[in-house]
Amino acid sequence: MMDGFPAKIYPTLRILLDKRTAKSRALQDREEHDKEVQWCDLPFPALEKIYSSVSRNDKLNMSLVCRNWSEGFYSPSVCKTFRFDLTNSQLSKDTCPVLKSVRKCSSMFRHVEIECNFDMKERLIEIWCRHFIEFLQILASNSQLHSVKFRDLDLCFGPRIDTPTYNNICRAIGDFLGSQRHLKRAEFHYCSFGFSEGVELLRKLTEHNWQSLTHLVLQEFFRYESNDKEQVSNDAQKLPTFADLPSLRTLEMDYSLIFENMIASQSPDIQTIKSCQTRVLSKIILNYYNDFMEIEGCRGLTSTDWWFLKILCPDLQVELSITTNSATRRLVEFFILPNMPVTRLDYKNEDFETGIEINVLFEHLLTCKTNEHLVAFHLEWMWPIQDLSSTFIPFLQACRKLKCLELFIVYSARGIEVLLESWLENRPESLEKVIIDISELEDEDDFPSLMNFTTEYVSLLKLAGLNIRVDFHS
Repeated sequence: MMDGFPAKIYPTLRILLDKRTAKSRALQDREEHDKEVQWCDLPFPALEKIYSSVSRNDKLNMSLVCRNWSEGFYSPSVCKTFRFDLTNSQLSKDTCPVLKSVRKCSSMFRHVEIECNFDMKERLIEIWCRHFIEFLQILASNSQLHSVKFRDLDLCFGPRIDTPTYNNICRAIGDFLGSQRHLKRAEFHYCSFGFSEGVELLRKLTEHNWQSLTHLVLQEFFRYESNDKEQVSNDAQKLPTFADLPSLRTLEMDYSLIFENMIASQSPDIQTIKSCQTRVLSKIILNYYNDFMEIEGCRGLTSTDWWFLKILCPDLQVELSITTNSATRRLVEFFILPNMPVTRLDYKNEDFETGIEINVLFEHLLTCKTNEHLVAFHLEWMWPIQDLSSTFIPFLQACRKLKCLELFIVYSARGIEVLLESWLENRPESLEKVIIDISELEDEDDFPSLMNFTTEYVSLLKLAGLNIRVDFHS
């Protein structure tokens, strides 16, 4: 027995003391281990992994921890991708810490994204524009990028900045683009340049990157406000053509005067056809939103334009997206033409009151032989369809390559049981995925029975290998 402790307490006390001793030794071992392995000794692959998954601000804070982490922050692998996205707090400081790091490591940049994403207050806009111009000047002096993306510059343009500042920004972007020699990918999203400025920026971009450029995105790239047709015509002469971009594989842009001139400027005469070298352009993603641009501002392309472009680019596929609240025959005939290899069609008719019958759309697609190319078809139709089976079955049977069908329609599901049953008996061989979404059903009394037989047909079609989903909303 231990002196001063009763015999009954001794075993319990021994256990407690042993536990305390073990805990003390574990703590001592941990402290010794921490002395041996510090955070600053983190292996570079692990440090690189951490840097790749955190924001630019967190990277900057991490770089202040120790010398090793600072060296890691300025390593080529970490600096390869840079995002210029100034926050309100950064814009409120006397000096911009982001520009300080840009000056130090911009030579290692390969991929840059620029986004205008802060509170649109006049004072902050002025500061952002100043920092943005300086950032572009640093890039022009020190960087040779592989890709660049501009996004939401239109938030700063318009009445928010004065004309001299706008001109200075366009000049800085042009100087930066003109300084690059190895750009493979260039993207402009929601920038809304003036027509003349937009043409000049494209000229600068392609002047020295015509051999390297493989991917070009021009989404709401410019605003067309000029009534001076002669000036527009003169500016359009400076636009590059597809023949000027031998490495371009993908072009994504809005339907616009720029697009028309890039295509129509190709000369489809016999001598040109015999002498031209084919191009690797394989995909055009073409978008039209009628609230952004009216077709009255365009002259339109012809089937001959597309015929020649297919000769120049034998592997060409077109993904066409049309969003309109005025579905007219003229609109359909303006955009969808013979010799146009449309493999994906997104057609959104947002007009609830007037519009063409859907049969007019399908008849035109068949006339242009669009069905021979179509692989994916997304249709949003806000005008009543009298009968789904008689409307869709003949057209879908003519689409021999169609893999994906997405239908978003309203008011009536009449004929859907015949449509689904036809796929059980004679489904188009290529069809793999179907989504049918019908909203605002008028006859709610038939809703339970509609759900029952649709669920049965959908189950059978799934067993037959079709990826299908049908949803109803009353």
